[in-house]
Formats: sequence, C-alpha cells, structure tokens
Amino acid sequence: MKINVGIDLGTTYSAVATFNKQKGAVEILKNDLDKSCTPSVICIENGQVTIGEEAKTLQAAGNLNTAAFYKSMMGEKGYTLYLDDKDYTPEDLSAEYLRALKRNVEEANGVQIDGAVITVPAYFNEEQRTATMRAGQRAGLKVLKIINEPTSAIIAYGLTGQGKKNVMVYDLGGGTFDVTIAEVNGTKVRVITTNGNHQLGGKDWDLVLINELAQRFLDDYGVDLNDYPEEYKELQVKCEETKKKLTSLPSTSVTIQCEGYSGKYEVTREFFKEQTVNLLNETKSLIDRCFAEIGGGFGWHSLDEVVLVGGSTRMPQVKEMIIEEYGKPPITKNIDVDTIVASGAAMQAQLCTEDVLVLGGNAGAPTMSIGGSAGTVGNSGGLVIRGADIQDITAHSLGILVYDNDKEAVENSIIIKKGSEYNKYFGQEYFLSAKEIEIFVLQGESTNPYESNLLCKYVIETGNGGKPTKSLVELCYNNNGIVDVRAKNDSGAQLKVDKVSVDSSSLREIIEDMTEKIKKSRLPYSQWAGVSNIPTTKLDSYGNPQGSDYDLTPDGAFKGYKILILDLYGRAVAKLDSGKKSPAIIALEKKGFTVDAYDTVPSNLARIIDSYCQVWVVSNHQQKISSADVRVIADYYKRGHGVYLWGDNDPFYADVNPIISAIFGSSLSGNYEGNKVLGIQSGPRSPGIVADHLITTGIVSFYEGITISHVDNLRRLKPLTYSSDGLVVTAYSDENETRALIDGGFTRLYCNWDSAGTDRYVVNAAAWLVNLERFGYDPKGGTFLK
Repeated sequence: MKINVGIDLGTTYSAVATFNKQKGAVEILKNDLDKSCTPSVICIENGQVTIGEEAKTLQAAGNLNTAAFYKSMMGEKGYTLYLDDKDYTPEDLSAEYLRALKRNVEEANGVQIDGAVITVPAYFNEEQRTATMRAGQRAGLKVLKIINEPTSAIIAYGLTGQGKKNVMVYDLGGGTFDVTIAEVNGTKVRVITTNGNHQLGGKDWDLVLINELAQRFLDDYGVDLNDYPEEYKELQVKCEETKKKLTSLPSTSVTIQCEGYSGKYEVTREFFKEQTVNLLNETKSLIDRCFAEIGGGFGWHSLDEVVLVGGSTRMPQVKEMIIEEYGKPPITKNIDVDTIVASGAAMQAQLCTEDVLVLGGNAGAPTMSIGGSAGTVGNSGGLVIRGADIQDITAHSLGILVYDNDKEAVENSIIIKKGSEYNKYFGQEYFLSAKEIEIFVLQGESTNPYESNLLCKYVIETGNGGKPTKSLVELCYNNNGIVDVRAKNDSGAQLKVDKVSVDSSSLREIIEDMTEKIKKSRLPYSQWAGVSNIPTTKLDSYGNPQGSDYDLTPDGAFKGYKILILDLYGRAVAKLDSGKKSPAIIALEKKGFTVDAYDTVPSNLARIIDSYCQVWVVSNHQQKISSADVRVIADYYKRGHGVYLWGDNDPFYADVNPIISAIFGSSLSGNYEGNKVLGIQSGPRSPGIVADHLITTGIVSFYEGITISHVDNLRRLKPLTYSSDGLVVTAYSDENETRALIDGGFTRLYCNWDSAGTDRYVVNAAAWLVNLERFGYDPKGGTFLK
C-alpha cells in the first residue's frame, strides 16, 4: 500500500508518521525494533549502511565509521566527515540515513512510502532547506514539502477547533533550538514570529559534561581523551546517557577507561544545571527577541499555552525555567515530545495531497488533540482543516546586494523582511541598461553583507537590447522556505532568470569587484533618477521639489561636455540679440556643460559636430537649414548622439521638420494656445507629462508654453507630454541606442522660466541626451552626487 508520511529528521532521533483518513488520526510508524523513534546515527563500513540503535551501539563502542549530529552542519559548504575511506557531506549522510530509514519503516509496517513532508528547524536557511530537500529526493522520496518543526508541532497539538489562543512552542532538540509563537484560532494556525539557533541543542549540554569529565581524567592521569578518537566517541555516548539519567536521578556516575587507566566520576543534577545555565539563558534571550519583534508589550503574560517539543526538553531545568518565567507549567498532557513533530508533518502531508484533512469523526478523536472542539465540522462529524488554514512565516530576511550611492558602499538591500508570508512575492524596481545583469541574493537581518549569508547569483536577461529600462525584480520564499526570483520589464513581460551557484566565501571578492565596476562606470544620476513625485521634500507653489539636488544629475557633473545650439529662431535660447546668456544656458552651464550657440548654421558643421555630445536646433518660420546640413545632423544622430528639435506654433517649425521627417518620418504642425500649468498624466492620452521617465525626474507640474504645435504621425516616436487638448506636444525616441527629443513648443525656453519645472526639464533633457548608458561616463573632473 502506497502512503505519504511526515518525517521528523531529527539531530539525535527521527520519527515517521502517516495520517489515516479512515480513522481521522495520525499513526506513528514504528521501526523494526517496534520503537517510535530511530536514533539519527549512521555507520558506513565496508560499503554497508547501518542506522539507528545498531549504529549507536557501534558509536558507543568507539567505531570511527559512525556519525551523529551531522544534521546541524547541513548545508555548510566544505564540511565533511570521513567514513569508510570516503568524505561525506551532511547531505550525503542524510540521504543515506533517509534511504535506510525508509526501507526499515516500509518493511516493518508492510507499506510503500511514496511522498514525504520533511521537517527542519525553523531557523534553517535557504541552503540548509535545499540540502534537506535534495537528501530526501536522493533517498527515493517524493518530497512534498519542507516544513518548520515548531509549525509542525503546532499543527499536531493546536488543531482542536477550540477558540482563539496564543501558543508558544519551545523546541529544544538534540542539535537545534527554535521558539515559535503562533495564533491558533479554531482550525486556523497563523505563525506570528520565530527565532532560533540551529547550532544550539542537547549536544551542547552533552559537551559540557564531555569537557568536564575529559578534564577530570586529564587531571588524574595526564591522558587527553581528545587524542583518542575511539575513547572520545565512547565518552560522547556516555555523556548523552548521563544527561538522560539526571532527568530523574539527583546524581549518577561515569566510568572512563583509556590507556590502561580507569576513572569513575560522579555528576550531580545541581552541578549539571549550574554549568549549563548559560545555554538555557540563550534560549530565554531568543524568546525575549520574539516578544520584542511582536511588540505592543507582548510577553509571557500574553501566552495562553506553552508546549515543549524535542527530547532535550525533558531536562528538569527547562520546565523549571518555563514555570519561573511563565508562572505556570507548560502543556504536557497527551504530548509526546519525540513524535509530535512527525505527527504534524503527517497531517501536512495529507494537506499537500488533498488540501483537506478531517480529524476525528466517526473513528474518534484525533491522536494529538487537547480538549473539546468547536471548529468546522464535516459530514462525518470530524474537524475539517484545509491547507490555507496553516500560515507560516519566514525566519530570515532576504535582500539583494546593491551599491548604496549615499553611503558609497555595497549593502544588503532587504526586500523581504523576516516574518513575512511564504509564497508571496516582494519586489523592487531597478533601472536596468545592460542586456544582461547579475544580482546576488543574501539572507540575513543586517544591511552589512558580511553579516549575511550569500545564497546565489541570478542572471537576468533584460531583453532591452542595452537600452535603459525600468524593471521589477521580485523575490519570494516558496512553501518550502526556498527562494524563487523572477523579473519583468515595465510592460509586464517576464524576463528570463537563471540561477547560478556561488561560493559564499567569495562574497568579499564579489563586493570588491562590484565596487570597482561602479566607480568605473558610474553614471552621474541622482538617487531620484526616473522618479517624478519625490516624497519628503520642500516643494514650490507648483508642487515641484525645490533645489537642483532633485534634478536627474548633480551640478557640475558634465564638466568637459559640449552642447551645440543652432538657435535659428534668434533669441529663444541664447538671446543673442541682447548679448546676454539665457536662463536655459545658465542652467546648462551649472550642470557643467559648455554651450556654443549660433544664430546661423556654421559652414563647417560637418567637421565640428562630432566634438559635441548633442545638438539642439531651435526652428524659425523660414527655413535656414540646407538639405546637406539635414543629412549631417541625421547621420550624427544615427551614430548615437542626441538631438533636441524644438519648434513652435505654425509656421515656426520650418527648420526642424526636414530633420524630423528625414529621421522619423514625422513632423510638427498646428497652432494651439497653451500658457497653462499641467501635471502628471492621470491616464492614457490625458493632459500632462508621463511619470517616471529620466527626463521627468523631479517634475510633478510643468509650464505648457504660450503657443504650441503637436507631433503628427508618431511612428518611431513615443509620447512624452500631452497638451491640454490631448495632443502629443512632445515626443522622444530611445531606440537602437539613440536618443532624440521633439518639442512642439512644450516650453518656450525663455518665457516663464522660473515657473513649473521648465528649468529642470531642460537640464534633465540635456543630461538624458548625452546617452551615458551607451557612451559611458568619463567624469573629466566632474562632481558626483554624494
């Protein structure tokens, strides 16, 4: 008979359970020795794998081909154990153990195990969960889900249909510790917070005894047991047994033999308690951290019940501490601390396959229930639980390695905060210009990347041909607590994402490489690049942020860059007739640009044009530009250089229309009155400026211009602003790594200069037309935004 099971893959003991639908109850599947728990000890000798009690006996006899406590090192790269002339990783050993355990349980119970839910400590990270899942798959199991041990315990204990209550699970196993607080409301379980230490467990209490007794033996006979592996393994087993004896006895003795010497040593419960109080205090600190994370004065008084899970909770000092802090004893009735986790996992296995579980009913009450029931009742009279009733949370924050311009340092930018829901995507928008980008995902609570765990590298193909594109990168913890990454462009199309394993030891090298690349290719864009409505700033009367800090680029950034302005209108930009610089030129020079303005087309235009980063043409009503000059400007544009083509109301676009037609097959036309202040577009084709383009950085409202024309036949052009009549008055091109701006009098460049974003629009447009994403940035002494 094929069945699905829950497996508590413990550090010291493991248990297997299944949910019997006919009985509406969990059944513990015993091993071939008719025991509910199997020691998580493995022996590999002469190619043969032995587990459980037999392996533990071999360990006690000092067999060097035995291994225990390997679970706590799961996912640790570079950690191996040498058994039977071969190195084994914790994942290897777990796979071998699970394969043998599966076979043992199948033969003892006459079943065939198909799928399994495997439990892990709540504080296991991504790599540890992934390694556990792989181990299960290598053992021949269909891994239905990885579930947190405390959550599994709450499922088995708490689903009784009773009213609302706050439950703490104190889970102290042989090698790990977790504390989880959940709200149980009828048939629903919602985990509120969790903390833990996957390197803290009963083995640490054992180690206190091991070190104490080894020191006594060294003092008496001058023999260091650390130098004798077989005898040391014997001592490990003896100390574990001593710990267990002290749960019921006030004292016990341990005999040690090595190098012909024999010593007998007494250990009292009181001595053991005093020597391990620091370990117990560590668990209390993690509980206090849970309370702090919940906030609102939540504390011991807020708990309705405390449940002990894990064999190490049998130590009397654990229960004493709970009573001292909580004021009353923890729940012990009908709780088997060794099998409750496997029971909950078995119930979860049923929910994974059918998404519904009926406890009790005609067959009787559930095996792990406490008290009466008042929840949803099925046709059979049993309590009905559905998969959606169980809501677990993440134990670790998740972020992306980024360069923080403000701090001029690489940091972990946290996207998913600890305590978030599983299977929910959280995202961050990025302005991506490369055809392919790499992101590094980190797990941890600190923004300091060196205090975080580097998980993986993800390569995202932007599909933008190298053109700047705003993309959304999203992270998710799936139902197994394993990270999924996806990305999509600004139109919502999914981008290809490939996962690449990385060595966490290379984090420093990755950060140094990232920092160097940033310094070499850093664009002089502000932190607000591509953001129109900037929060928490001082605003002018039109709602625009005050000050040049909110421009696309900082002042002085473009020192050494030259703009050529062909002011064929005669005064719109340069005011050449008065000999004074216009506000437009003053603003551009403030950004570091050098501006050369002519009121006619230079005869040597073809020779000088490539010394400029962009060309502006301000049109007149009578064409002054020749067809040869049109070709020069068109060729200049096709080589990737930016052009700004400004016209106005009919007929003041005679000079730019030949250029617009030659490059884009479009033109300006019409004569409309403007002289209005417009804002961000409220919808497609509505009056206003498009939001969140690089040009519109820091612009919420703008001056429309006294008179305007509109762009006919957009073709390769995209709308940037719509007039108050809903016509496209400004359009841009950003294709094939070329950039152009077509302006139908959107701003007169010399009228109402200080109102509604005109100055910011002009300097943003100039910075954008430099096309740094294609040509790169040579600061040439320029100033970066700090």
